[in-house]
Amino acid sequence: MSSEKEILYDKEITLVSEVGEVPGRLVAEFSGADYTVRIAHGSHTTAHTDWNLFAALSKVRRDLEPQGVMPALEGACLDVYPSRMALEMGGGRRAYRWSHSGRPETVDIFASVPSRDRWRLASVNEQEAANKQRRGRKNG
Repeated sequence: MSSEKEILYDKEITLVSEVGEVPGRLVAEFSGADYTVRIAHGSHTTAHTDWNLFAALSKVRRDLEPQGVMPALEGACLDVYPSRMALEMGGGRRAYRWSHSGRPETVDIFASVPSRDRWRLASVNEQEAANKQRRGRKNG
């Protein structure tokens, strides 16, 4: 097994706060069996490694929340959450975006969220609660 890091994403992103937007940089890497997500903005950098990209991104988002910023990424939206199969088979790179019709579409968790859709951004806890609520309706 190779320990070389494969760069999956290296892109400029927007971080959104109550006072406006700040530019940031996202790097996502794969090494061995682990994924690392790193977001840097200004003099701040946070990175986490996990068995899938979505979990690593969620940990990075938890670090950013006390700073009052959220990455404007599909993976940080209230209506986006990966299936277990997407986590296990695709490393959590893609997730479902749930619409009011109940029919999900598949999105890249690192795709940018346009300004007009930034109302969809949520904290990690809000996103997890919305997913639990959706699962409860489906199973109920």
